Amino acid sequence: MVETKTTARVVIRIGGIALTRFSRVSIVRDLRDIAGSFDVTCQDVARALQALPVNMDRPPYMKMLRAGLTCTVEIDGETVLDGYVDATFPSYTADGMGMRIVGRDRTGDLVDCAALPSGPAEFRGVDLLHVAQTVCAPFNISVHSETDIGAPFERLAVRPHETALQFLEGAARQRSVLLVSDGVGGLLLTRGGSSRAPDGLAFGTNIWAAQAEDSWRGRFSDYYVKGQTDHRSARAGRSPALDHDATPLADDAEDPAYEAVESSGVLMTGHAQDPEITRWRPTVRLTRSQSGMSSTQEQAEWMLRVARGQGESITYTVLDWRAGGSSALWRPNQISAVDDPYADIDKDMLIAGVTFTFDDKGEKTMLRVCGRTAFDRINEAERRRHRWRDRRPTAPGDSAPSPLRAP
Repeated sequence: MVETKTTARVVIRIGGIALTRFSRVSIVRDLRDIAGSFDVTCQDVARALQALPVNMDRPPYMKMLRAGLTCTVEIDGETVLDGYVDATFPSYTADGMGMRIVGRDRTGDLVDCAALPSGPAEFRGVDLLHVAQTVCAPFNISVHSETDIGAPFERLAVRPHETALQFLEGAARQRSVLLVSDGVGGLLLTRGGSSRAPDGLAFGTNIWAAQAEDSWRGRFSDYYVKGQTDHRSARAGRSPALDHDATPLADDAEDPAYEAVESSGVLMTGHAQDPEITRWRPTVRLTRSQSGMSSTQEQAEWMLRVARGQGESITYTVLDWRAGGSSALWRPNQISAVDDPYADIDKDMLIAGVTFTFDDKGEKTMLRVCGRTAFDRINEAERRRHRWRDRRPTAPGDSAPSPLRAP
């Protein structure tokens, strides 16, 4: 394998080949998509040499670019993505040949693949970090934590049809933890807005372009969370009242005081109001309250915070890939001060997505920022699953049943 040293700002290494010349580059990391991704357009020299009638043999180290190859993406010598090529799109016209390549970091396999097809079917007495490491190990994905991951799980079941990401996100929600890719082949257990950005964003200073969105589509005036406990526990130890003839009393003979206690024990409602939404826009969420999870009131307030944070979104474009006041690259899940009088914003906001681009207009970074609470997490314990009764036959039957006879 032969690699030529280069001073190019972006280097994509695929199967041992270093690509340094591109007509277009896009590298994306976003909290909405756990896996970082890249999309580039370049030339596949090996493929061109094989197809064109030129008197030049293809060097043995020069391979065709194909799906499934390992790859890394570097910016100024710093690795920002470690993963695989998902797909290639070779194309040609009468005017020339080209190749589009798309791929994701290693956590992309967690999105697509089953969690634990060979078991274990459940975890007992282990914490979230241990669970995540067990699931991610076969994918060659490291896992580390930078936040409190909470207590061990008493019991955590794995559904056979769940993808690895679905299972891990369900477990993380029970511990109020956010799952993000670290971009270099690992999974990070963290919280929203865990660090400060290397620079702020200011109108007329470092913002080259902006596109704002102030939306009410996902916001509501009133958030209701209705929780239900196991109604059988309210009647535990209580059998129907009987008179001296052992005849059950009528249903309307309930004690009113008992009915009030039972009602409060069965149905619980959380209610939060958003004063910024000035017309009637209610929403209701059903949940099952269990020991250790957040109350219905806490969940209603959390729904309001998340909806408010996600309803306020702005995409800023800044020149270059590094922050102007620092040598550091822009990264997601960081808090940045935003001063934009045109968008009526002067506060800290969360960088939810970062896209590095290169085209005929040069290098730019698109930063998708939103309210700080947009990716808050709260303890959402799993809903209790229905347990079907064991419907075994009470008596064995033969293959030729006989009709009943009158006595």
